[in-house]
Amino acid sequence: MRSRLLSVTSGSSPLENILHLSSAAVIIFEHSFYIFDKQHYLQDHSESASSFIVALERYIASPHAAAVREGVSAAVQAYEEAMKTAVLPAWITKLPFKCSRAKR
Repeated sequence: MRSRLLSVTSGSSPLENILHLSSAAVIIFEHSFYIFDKQHYLQDHSESASSFIVALERYIASPHAAAVREGVSAAVQAYEEAMKTAVLPAWITKLPFKCSRAKR
């Protein structure tokens, strides 16, 4: 399961991987809570598996996973393009350490 989630982010920039996995985690945890709440309060025992595993499987199988990945990719590409042409403020250039910039 973990390898399937990580395989969809292979070949991407580190920033893109972090944002995609973070977005996926938020969606999975929110859906996991929904499933847990449904099982607990409605006494629905039709799903005996862990609510997190069920939510993870549903996320991976859903078309929404691809939409999240595409949205994150577009946002990261726009950010990286903006950083290529960005002029850093003077106070940042005076910092005692180097600020990371997008790869050129």
